[in-house]
Amino acid sequence: MPSLLEKLNKTIGQEIILQAPDEIGRSSLRQYALAIGDFNPLYSNREFAEAQGFRDVMAPPTLICDTWQYVDSDMDELGDLIGRGPTRELKGLRAGNEYEFFQAIHPDDVISAHWKVKDVYERTTRSGLIIFQVIETTFYNQREELLARNTETMFYRPPSPEGEK
Repeated sequence: MPSLLEKLNKTIGQEIILQAPDEIGRSSLRQYALAIGDFNPLYSNREFAEAQGFRDVMAPPTLICDTWQYVDSDMDELGDLIGRGPTRELKGLRAGNEYEFFQAIHPDDVISAHWKVKDVYERTTRSGLIIFQVIETTFYNQREELLARNTETMFYRPPSPEGEK
């Protein structure tokens, strides 16, 4: 039976592309801004946004990285995509994110997300061995313009030798 490290190493280079079935929409932008408590009028007032040089209201920057606006398939009870993704059966925890934002996201944008496993590595800590997996997600609009990049690091603890018996 392959070890957790062997399973994760097999995911390096794997990529999936998710294409949103429709526009992100004005209400999604407004609801996300309200949910995070950010009342910037750029997210809800078209006239204000246009006066600031935008063509319309824009999304709060992290909406694209924190929500599943681009999902085009079913999800299971844990929020994982059914039958999609390289490590769906593995349960990891988020160790961190690095965000890069390249341009505003507007209500009429149709998002595609390109997930790719970039790296897997292990570290020994005081509490034992931890395996890390780095996943890069790049987000594009319908014009194939780069909107944002989220580099997420997940960590996994291998089962203890007693648990493998």
